Amino acid sequence: MPVPTLVLLHGQPDSSASFWSLRRELTARLPATVRIVAPDRPGYGANPASATDFAGNVRWLRRWLDEIDAGPVVLAGHSWAGGMAALAAAEPDEDRVRGLVLMASVGPGCLITSDPILAFPVLGEVLAYATLGLAQPLVKRKVASVILRGQDEADRPYARASGLAMGKRPVWRSFLTEQRALMRELATINSCLGRIKVPTQVFSGTADSMIPERTPIALVDAIPDAVAVRIEGAHDLQLRRPIAVAEAMAPFVTELLE
Repeated sequence: MPVPTLVLLHGQPDSSASFWSLRRELTARLPATVRIVAPDRPGYGANPASATDFAGNVRWLRRWLDEIDAGPVVLAGHSWAGGMAALAAAEPDEDRVRGLVLMASVGPGCLITSDPILAFPVLGEVLAYATLGLAQPLVKRKVASVILRGQDEADRPYARASGLAMGKRPVWRSFLTEQRALMRELATINSCLGRIKVPTQVFSGTADSMIPERTPIALVDAIPDAVAVRIEGAHDLQLRRPIAVAEAMAPFVTELLE
């Protein structure tokens, strides 16, 4: 039987592990009838599929929602995944989507100086491999420290499982694939915003160094039924400010899925 579902979609390079704290806080605030899921996207965590572009992620998401028998859904996308969530919500034949949450999302004016450099031929490979390939052990320790520090003891095995799976694959290639997709397809993402007809929350952090302040403002202006939610914090609001995010998101989701 189809189940009302909140889908938490992680950014890049990341995995579902970064959502465990927020998932716990949302579980405490949402009706028991609402299922909360946080899958690993293609190219990350325990998902065996290779990384792909925005459209490829949307196709994967639709198949996955069919597999888990999702009923009405609210899509919550962080950072890069905000673009795929917006694209999915804008599809005219996807009537399951009842609401959209964009957290520190890509959108109009989001590109910063480093974005095109990271997508360059050859140089992009070198930079991605140096940062996420050669330095992977250091990155893994740092990420594990940040993620696990915010977890309840009961949640840590799940976060570790996703993190361990992440460490066994060339994440730098996944990042590079998605970075190049961002450069190619951002205009497509931006052009779909006016077709989004579902209620939308646009979360932004007061100290986000990855997404310029102009981007959430432009998202709210472009999406017909969108409201801004400003929270003190940086880019990874779901990880470092889970209570504040859950308190703002839970009433919105409850109204749409209860």
